[in-house]
Amino acid sequence: MRPLVAVRRRTPYNPRFASRSALFWPLERAAAAFAAFEDFPPLDAFPGVFEGSPPVRFVRATRRRRHRTSPVDPRALYDGRVTLAHEVPTRPRCWHDLMNALVWGTFPRAKLALHARQHRAIAARVDPLACRLPPTRTPELDALALFDEGGVLLLGGKTVVFGHAIYESLALGVRPAVVAAIELSTPSEPPDAVLAQVIQDPNRLRTPGELARLDLGWLDGRGPNPRGQA
Repeated sequence: MRPLVAVRRRTPYNPRFASRSALFWPLERAAAAFAAFEDFPPLDAFPGVFEGSPPVRFVRATRRRRHRTSPVDPRALYDGRVTLAHEVPTRPRCWHDLMNALVWGTFPRAKLALHARQHRAIAARVDPLACRLPPTRTPELDALALFDEGGVLLLGGKTVVFGHAIYESLALGVRPAVVAAIELSTPSEPPDAVLAQVIQDPNRLRTPGELARLDLGWLDGRGPNPRGQA
């Protein structure tokens, strides 16, 4: 079992999880929706992470079948459901999915853009008669998945964590497995709008090599600068 998975399973909910790191600052408004819960919030509380009308619904995730007997329908896959049905399959009592919901509440435009791009990229590769997805991902899909889980925006002197796996690691006190950054000059628009534009640009995020890898010590403000491109 991977270390993070083991920690995730044995760590009870702590409503003060965001106090474990100053890097939680982007999620403060969204996390306020769960401030009254002493245990994992139920799914019907998740819409409260949004400011205004929720652009997606968080629905209970179902167990995936190991062996498919019918052709793969990209519309029924995770990214297809998010993009077309505006449904986010979510596991109750799951740290990883809880952090994902908070990122959705903070970066809704960027998350919609990311899953729409992943859906298009996956759908373009699926053989209409195939019962399985291709065995490997493209460099583009690798880059998008990497940023979704471990992405960070460097805006001027400000560090904005986007990846929900980073937030999960910070909440559980585990060093993030991957921290990958995009550095931009300080924009006039909010980070969500800026990041959505980056994700929608077909010339960006074409390969993981575009993302700078960061040392966690630097990310916490205690260590050296980014170590350069991957």
